[in-house]
Amino acid sequence: MDLAIGVAVGSSIQIALFVTPLVVLLGWILGREMTLFFNIFETISLFVTAFVINFLILDGRSNYLEGALLIASYVIIAVAAFFYPDSAAQSELGGSIGSEVYRRFVNG
Repeated sequence: MDLAIGVAVGSSIQIALFVTPLVVLLGWILGREMTLFFNIFETISLFVTAFVINFLILDGRSNYLEGALLIASYVIIAVAAFFYPDSAAQSELGGSIGSEVYRRFVNG
C-alpha cells in the first residue's frame, strides 16, 4: 500500500511541478495564450481533492468505500466543471450586476 501511494502521489507532484510549466512554455513558443492563472473554481477543486485524498490515505489502508468516495468526488467535480460558466460569462454576469449596484449607489 505504501508503494502504491508513493507512486500515485509522486507522479501527481511530478506533473504539477514539471509538466504544467513546460506546457505553458511550449504554448508561449507556439503562440498560444497559456498562463498559470487558475480561476477560483479550479483552485477550490484542487484544495478539496487534496484534502479528501489526504484524509483517505491517512490511515494507510483502503477499502471499496474509500474508492467509491474518490470516484464520487471526481464525478461531482466533473459535473460542476461542465456546468460552471466560462470566464467571459462570469465577467458579463458580474459586470452587469456590479454596474447596476454602482449606478444605484451613485445616483442615490
